[in-house]
Amino acid sequence: MQNQLLLKQEAINAAKNADWPSAITLNQEILTLTPTDVEAMNRLGLALLKNNQPAEAKKTFKQVLTIDGANIIANKHLLKLKNNEPSSDIIFDQNNDFIEEPGKSKIVTLHRLTNKDQLKKLKVGQVGHLQMKNRYISVVDEDGKHIGALPEDISFRLSKLIGNGNEYRCVIYKVNDKQCLVQIKETLRSKKNEHVVSFPGKLQTNLALPDDFILEEDIPFEVMEEEEDEDDLELAMEKINKKDV
Repeated sequence: MQNQLLLKQEAINAAKNADWPSAITLNQEILTLTPTDVEAMNRLGLALLKNNQPAEAKKTFKQVLTIDGANIIANKHLLKLKNNEPSSDIIFDQNNDFIEEPGKSKIVTLHRLTNKDQLKKLKVGQVGHLQMKNRYISVVDEDGKHIGALPEDISFRLSKLIGNGNEYRCVIYKVNDKQCLVQIKETLRSKKNEHVVSFPGKLQTNLALPDDFILEEDIPFEVMEEEEDEDDLELAMEKINKKDV
């Protein structure tokens, strides 16, 4: 088991360093030990793609789907291969499962995006950080550079929940030069928020933007009033606070 964990880390490092021949060898070695490891298969598929072996990559991603037919990474790469589109790099992390848990996680389309050059540098699976602003929450990269802003209803809700002790993980789910989607997942629910759901079903924030969406760089950000959501959250918080007294 220890050897396998070491191989996995070496395979991830090889991908991060764009050492695709080594990444291929390492992931193949992992698969000799655990033939149904879909993470290793996806890493191998990407390495084969980057090493100009599209036919072998296609076989590998199809093999993933025989084990996990709904696998997001494999399906996305196969679609890109079918449409002859280039595949973006992916940061592989055991926490980046992209599985939506009702009430606990949400795929969110960012608003007020950064410029195209910055978007092109982002990778699927890359960790983003939530940064509180006066009237919204910004998603920034590891260097603190702005990527985009959460929608106003999500910003309002999470600001209150984070203020009361909740914690969230944010990773890049989908990105191109016109849009960026992130997955936000609740990783810790505080005692104060014990009975408050992070993402009620009525918050519809996972809609993709149209292809002709124009990047907004200097347009002032305005918060729209979401009275129903604010009232629901305020009422829940009020009830919880009364219990704490």
